[in-house]
Amino acid sequence: MPMSFELIYGYVHCRGRTIYSAGSVDTVEEAEDWVRRHESGTAPALKIPPGDPVRSCLAAHCPFKRQKPWFSYLAHSE
Repeated sequence: MPMSFELIYGYVHCRGRTIYSAGSVDTVEEAEDWVRRHESGTAPALKIPPGDPVRSCLAAHCPFKRQKPWFSYLAHSE
């Protein structure tokens, strides 16, 4: 059965955790490489989506406003 791997990332906020899709790849090796490159900082930074809670958080000194995103992937059977 063919598989695809959705590349995901997100942030943890005082309002909860966000999850965004960054596309998909065909192999687990590509997905793991994508995660590794983003975690090490060697891949181009992803932009925070316009609707992300960090843009609307009213807390003046929210500790979650200056955080790094998390990266992972999900396997999907086709």
